[in-house]
Amino acid sequence: MMNFRKIAAASKGKLLLRYFTEDTPEPIHPPPVDEKGRRLEEGGRLTAYYTGRDSRATWRPDMPALVARAIGIDPRTMPKDQELSRLFEGKRADDGQAWSVHKRKHSGFDFVLSPHKSVSLAAEFAATPSESAAIWHAVDRANDRTMRYVAQVLGWARKGAGGQDGAEAGAVGWVSFRHHTARPTLNIQDGPAGQTYLYDAPVAGDPHMHVHNFFMNLVVTPDGRVGSLDTKELTEVRIKTFGAYFQAMLAEELRRLGVRTAYDAGEQAVVITCIPENVSKIFSKRDKQILRHAKTFAESQGLDWDGLSAERKMNLVREASADGRLGKMKADERRLWREQALALGWEHETAFENAAYEKLMDAERLDRAYAFAARHLAEEFRTAATITHDKLDLYAARGLIGVGIAGGPDDIRRVVELIEERGIRIRGEHVALVTGILDGKVRVTNTAQIRIEQKVLELAAKDSRDRSGALLMPALRAAIERTGIQFTAKSHTNTGSLP
Repeated sequence: MMNFRKIAAASKGKLLLRYFTEDTPEPIHPPPVDEKGRRLEEGGRLTAYYTGRDSRATWRPDMPALVARAIGIDPRTMPKDQELSRLFEGKRADDGQAWSVHKRKHSGFDFVLSPHKSVSLAAEFAATPSESAAIWHAVDRANDRTMRYVAQVLGWARKGAGGQDGAEAGAVGWVSFRHHTARPTLNIQDGPAGQTYLYDAPVAGDPHMHVHNFFMNLVVTPDGRVGSLDTKELTEVRIKTFGAYFQAMLAEELRRLGVRTAYDAGEQAVVITCIPENVSKIFSKRDKQILRHAKTFAESQGLDWDGLSAERKMNLVREASADGRLGKMKADERRLWREQALALGWEHETAFENAAYEKLMDAERLDRAYAFAARHLAEEFRTAATITHDKLDLYAARGLIGVGIAGGPDDIRRVVELIEERGIRIRGEHVALVTGILDGKVRVTNTAQIRIEQKVLELAAKDSRDRSGALLMPALRAAIERTGIQFTAKSHTNTGSLP
């Protein structure tokens, strides 16, 4: 799945840093080198990235040189605190100057990609560190491929006022942060009227691997011009499509490892089948009373919580956690998880079952994805006369979760083409899809719906000409009077004014 939120350029970068890095100290990062001590360039960096990925923060593994120059980083070294803090504020990492002369309201977006709980549990309870690492690397690769898809969609710098002169494709960049756990997330306001920041309470949570991607709000064109992302494409359905693409990519990676997979109950995510569903549910609970406990802790020290700075509040939460007032400690997580598993009588051996998968030719693979998408689109049209065209992309991507995605975003396009060529079946009837512009958006309806609306128009026109069965006004007034309801001007606007 994918979630996202906007990052305000007016935020304090050092407070955002605490959230993204989970308040962990900055390690010393020597530049990656080969066996002879030479600094690695792009190809070598990519290999090192997947064989020894830092869990705190990593640049886009193939960071374009244009972007690196524009934001003032050396992608061969791991991100440092000051660099990240400046980038969160829409500033260059090296000297703190603005990226461009055009002021930005948002410095970027936090795109969060999360696998199903069963994937987290398979990695956490793996019998060997290498198996856990292999599952994490599958998530990493799926994450990076998904972010490249996001880059294709959003990486367009508009020309002219409001993009009146079109748009030009450019290079984009992001920073990824691995998180292993789901903890209660607090909304912490900076003083009584300042910015609000997210902060993960430092208490024991549940196993939940996910990756935060700080996607910087800049696009660098080949001639060095720095523009902003094409955020008009960032719709709710598009976000869901990115999430579905991640699930399809992750399913592909897990199958390569010999892991047995299937769809989840909602057919929206890939699950590892050796993890029982009831176990996944048990490890999906979180305490939601942390903020109340933190406020009580502040009051016990004679402090007014609402008037404190965000940094002071975060420090108080950490102090309260260390004092044991917020529940089980973060350091106790893995021991607590194993106690939970023991209480359930659940033991996990391995997810690597050498599962064999049917080898499908592209035509068969795409045909099955089409059948999946067509079935779900038919359900959409049971309650909707029109849908947005990007829902075709969404269901195409979800269809590829179960059959494999070999061609990246092109596979989604090819499945959508099949949907548009073949149509779908609704209530046993084969219908064609019809695409048009409505309210400035590309929308889709079907020939059965068009026939229904045409029939309604015909009946309405016929009824307007034939008034033989219509009730006369005296009869209507008499019926209204018998109800005892007073239809005054006031009663039309206030439903509570009836006698």
